[in-house]
Amino acid sequence: MKKTLLAFVCGSALITMTSVVNAAEDTLTVGTEGDAPPYSMADVNGNVTGYDADIANAVCSEMKVKCRFVVQSFSTLIPSLSTDRFDVIVSGLGITEARKKQIDYSIPYGGVPQYYVIAKDSPIAALGSISEIEKQLDGKTVGVVNGTTYAKYVQKHLPKSEVKTYDATTQMLADLEAGRIDSAYSDSPTWTDFFKTPGGAKFTRVKVAVRQADDPTVLGYGMGVGIRKGNTALQAKVDTALCALSKKGELSAISQKWFDEDYAIACKQ
Repeated sequence: MKKTLLAFVCGSALITMTSVVNAAEDTLTVGTEGDAPPYSMADVNGNVTGYDADIANAVCSEMKVKCRFVVQSFSTLIPSLSTDRFDVIVSGLGITEARKKQIDYSIPYGGVPQYYVIAKDSPIAALGSISEIEKQLDGKTVGVVNGTTYAKYVQKHLPKSEVKTYDATTQMLADLEAGRIDSAYSDSPTWTDFFKTPGGAKFTRVKVAVRQADDPTVLGYGMGVGIRKGNTALQAKVDTALCALSKKGELSAISQKWFDEDYAIACKQ
């Protein structure tokens, strides 16, 4: 771990460098956005809270080190990691092949569940596996937002359905409410918001979520801790910590705290 830290404070959407301090060997510096609720929120004093802050603090606790957060805009996190400004990134950072060319990753610690939504009185609502659900959607019209990984997933897994794509989520939801499509596919936060509306009361999501692990080539690999290229020693320590947290149920507990749902991805080591 590095011995110096450039500390940043987020205030009124402006990030300013305030000091350079000596960091002890038992400190892990964590780059995060600080303006992406509920993942990462920073106050005017630089205090960071949120889902990813809790993940980072849990990792630090498991590694028996202290977390020190460095708050920056999301687009600058990977370049700053590469220039040794902090040790790791914990900021809802999706694991992608493109990013793997620039940085290394921990094992995935979380991923946003995705669901098909159908009318409450549909028999599909009672099915207990994704394969059964997708088979029963044969011949039906399923909506999804164009240009997303969700659209790629649906087009791949529902070859016998009529897949209708939309430029915006609002357009898809309007057609779902009006009965112009039989089902729609999106992530958990989209459906949480939809079910709070009057139109959403007639619908339900299926019992089983689609996870990144169901088709990582299309959906990606979930969120991971970003680590500087070649820092295999730190990568191993972070992986060990995340695996321990997974097995103890702490990753799931943190997810439930912030999302009322389990976003945790189980450790396979």
